[in-house]
Amino acid sequence: MSRSRRIAATAALVAAGALAPSASAAEHVPGQVIVKFDDGTTLARQSAALARAGAVDTLGRLRGIGAKLVRVTGDPGEAAATLRESAAVEYAETNKILAASSTPNDPLFGDQWGLATVGAPRGWDGAGLGGFPSTGGAKVGVIDTGIDRSHPEFAGRISNCVESTSLLLMNNGIKAGCDDEDGHGTQVAGILAATANNGAGVAGVAFNSPIGVCRALEDGLARGATSNVVNCLDWLRAKGAKVISMSFGGPSSTALYDAIKRAWNSGGGAVLVAAAGNDGGYGTLYPAGYPQVVSVAATDQLDAWAGSNRNADVEVAAPGVDILSTALGDGYTSGSGTSSAAPFAAGVAAVLRQKYPTETAAQTRTRLDSATVDLGALGRDSTFGFGRVSLCLATGAC
Repeated sequence: MSRSRRIAATAALVAAGALAPSASAAEHVPGQVIVKFDDGTTLARQSAALARAGAVDTLGRLRGIGAKLVRVTGDPGEAAATLRESAAVEYAETNKILAASSTPNDPLFGDQWGLATVGAPRGWDGAGLGGFPSTGGAKVGVIDTGIDRSHPEFAGRISNCVESTSLLLMNNGIKAGCDDEDGHGTQVAGILAATANNGAGVAGVAFNSPIGVCRALEDGLARGATSNVVNCLDWLRAKGAKVISMSFGGPSSTALYDAIKRAWNSGGGAVLVAAAGNDGGYGTLYPAGYPQVVSVAATDQLDAWAGSNRNADVEVAAPGVDILSTALGDGYTSGSGTSSAAPFAAGVAAVLRQKYPTETAAQTRTRLDSATVDLGALGRDSTFGFGRVSLCLATGAC
């Protein structure tokens, strides 16, 4: 809906960026009631019913539906209830206020087509995040090349910052520090959880989630040893990550599978999300291919396949072409592929874990899968899985 478009005379719009009122707030225009009389009701009967309800004049008629907008002297809710008692009235109600979906003030938000596609503004409203709180989200873990800790989009958001190296230096392979030398991890983290409504740059899907970062890809080429990933998985599990995003893949490993199962099964478990891969063929990469992991394919601006791997393990799809996000040096950049799609899906899972905090990872995963837009063949298929994720559907806002 265009910001300039008006909704007849029946509602007032709350400006984009303001806190959208919830349905439970039952906000309405003061002193106004919408009433529709049964067809054929005489003007005398209409006037009598309006007088009993305290209506003092008619402000106008609503186009096309035959209802009137009237002004009342008392409480509009009580006036509407009085009108409904009349046998001549089809319906009467307060002139409720409708709200535009909350939109953050981040200047590059309009260029984030993926957020619009997954229905993020309405989805945030549905999760009670329309006021853009800076805290309170479910903790997310990112295993990647690290993160640019000085980037303003992550100020006050990084709860853990460690790395695992192939040298296994100390503390079972974990040591302090998660500085990103490649940029891949910073981009992934921005898609997942960049701060929203801070007047800078972009917004992340799970913008109020604390971020636990474990650097496992260490050679400057966004590659890392299985041992690093195993250490990071267990570290983030122990630190309480509710969702763990992994935008990498490779061959299967018994050690990696053990770590995946431990993260999935411990306590309520962590929702594990990984990139399906960008080869365009039918091969399976891991950890995406493990049954405990949500394998994410990529879609473009037209909800079409974006060249990601196709196989029976693909579970959902998410935006993955020209995805604008954070970059090293306080900047912003665009990237494509399942490395961008996976944090989109992880962000939706994180919002669900905040909205339903007592549910297990398995229950969140079921919600994620069922709240998708079916693409391709009817039902689950090897290209899109169950379909493209939708934050709006997931939070019941559309």
